[in-house]
Amino acid sequence: MEFKKVTITLPKNLHKEGMDLVQIGLFSSFSDLVRSGIREEFKELQSVIHDFDEKMICSDKDLISGVNQSMSEAKAGKGKILKSDKEMDEYFEAL
Repeated sequence: MEFKKVTITLPKNLHKEGMDLVQIGLFSSFSDLVRSGIREEFKELQSVIHDFDEKMICSDKDLISGVNQSMSEAKAGKGKILKSDKEMDEYFEAL
């Protein structure tokens, strides 16, 4: 396995807590702790990455255009006022 050296900056308390875990033997080194943490993050993100739909990505230009269109529709009285979280959830589920 090939390795790549990486330098990170951490808050002092996070470094200390990590070193405490190394000192009590839960990890062989601070690098081992960091690698383990990254692996866990990757595991948790797999479903997000798997379900990620590239079609959902829009450029800044598309986003600005959509916001401008929404503002124009709202000014023309075509907007919908959602008064609760439940109404918002129902609206987005119906889309």
